[in-house]
Amino acid sequence: MSGFVWLGGRPSLDLCNTRVGQRDLLEGPGDLARWLAEAGLTEGGPEVGNEDLGAVVALRDDLRAALLSADRPGVAALASSWLEGVRGRVYVESGTLSVRVAPEGCDCRCLLMTPVLDALDLARDASGRVRECASERCRVVYLDTSRNRSRRWCSMQRCGARAKAAAYYRRHRGEAVV
Repeated sequence: MSGFVWLGGRPSLDLCNTRVGQRDLLEGPGDLARWLAEAGLTEGGPEVGNEDLGAVVALRDDLRAALLSADRPGVAALASSWLEGVRGRVYVESGTLSVRVAPEGCDCRCLLMTPVLDALDLARDASGRVRECASERCRVVYLDTSRNRSRRWCSMQRCGARAKAAAYYRRHRGEAVV
């Protein structure tokens, strides 16, 4: 098992979930290289140094705060700043009319374009729906897709079932067993 949390369902949230509470899963450049590969952003990956790690950790922490607070201008500023450092050219895919970037060379900044662009999509299309798990031991971020925006847990299997079982136990603890 890798130790990374893949519950966000979105590349930007998966990046945010490399810090869960006080636990940082990107402790060294090797951890970042492994996360990039496990996230499907690279097959072999570039060399990742301490400078890359510092930049990604700062991006992650700032994106997490901006997405949780629905700070659309903040997400836009972070994305603009990150994308300024990506070398390449912009083009339009003729089939979908989507704007894409063809990078020149593949470095850490280039590989994180997918999570950065995903964060922009979330800020634009799902502002206010990024939540943090209600479990004090978890703190994973996820996209609340519930109709009434009332989802509380990162997943029922991970935290929701435990919380519901504990609540059931507390409610029925005083009942006598016959």
